[in-house]
Amino acid sequence: MSTTVNNTSQIKAYWDQRALNAAESPKATTDDIYLRELEIKTFTQAIRGLDLADGSVVVDVGCGDGFTTCHIAAEFRQLKFIGVDYSQAMIITARKRLSNMPKLADQYLEFRVGDATSIETLFAPNSVDVVLTDRCLINLASPLAQYDAIRQIYKILRAKGHYLGIENFTSGQEELNKARTAIGLMEIPVRWHNLFFKEDEFRDTLQSLYSDINIINFSSSYYYTTRVIYSKYCQMLDIEPDYCHELHQLAVNLPPIGMFSPIKLAVLAK
Repeated sequence: MSTTVNNTSQIKAYWDQRALNAAESPKATTDDIYLRELEIKTFTQAIRGLDLADGSVVVDVGCGDGFTTCHIAAEFRQLKFIGVDYSQAMIITARKRLSNMPKLADQYLEFRVGDATSIETLFAPNSVDVVLTDRCLINLASPLAQYDAIRQIYKILRAKGHYLGIENFTSGQEELNKARTAIGLMEIPVRWHNLFFKEDEFRDTLQSLYSDINIINFSSSYYYTTRVIYSKYCQMLDIEPDYCHELHQLAVNLPPIGMFSPIKLAVLAK
């Protein structure tokens, strides 16, 4: 495994600042609001497929401003949701967002300050049915920290519980950049505060813990449409790409084809 590549305090400061800058905007954790819509849709479908009993506990680790957590919770009124994030500024925004959603007033949904690297200190062993992460673990400073967080998630999951992680993988990043360079676009670099997973390493490291590991390319068509076709269109017209463009909105509903996105859904069963 590679060594530490990022500074933990700088990464946290970055997300604190984004929380303050974006306030209650959907852009607090990503400027691509339609990508966030696709992630919510993907998590919702995955949770629905688990056929959870009423009262099951779902924990969103790295919940950010609570936008995704609240929208997923609204689809499962019979479940209990807890959002956790290490940025107090993000949690303040999440709680404010929840207070402005009266339709969730009678649902068990709370937000807590907590760190993905010490999640086992916040929940008892075998007490959670589902754990979610959404581009959270890629912000940890080393592979050691990333895999330790997933081991801690395993500890708090009940028997037959599930970890659903929307995280970034290097293989999709490489395929995306091959497609971009083939039509004269620059490669998209990995951001300074991100550390992507390697898919083979991910499976090899966690297969001794989890009974089943499935990695789903749910956002490949979205990325090909928005980062290849639309980006080339903008280059041809000499205009700046717009995350709110209609092609982004359209791409949310495309069937997932190919391997052109770094963002994948990992489904791990205990």
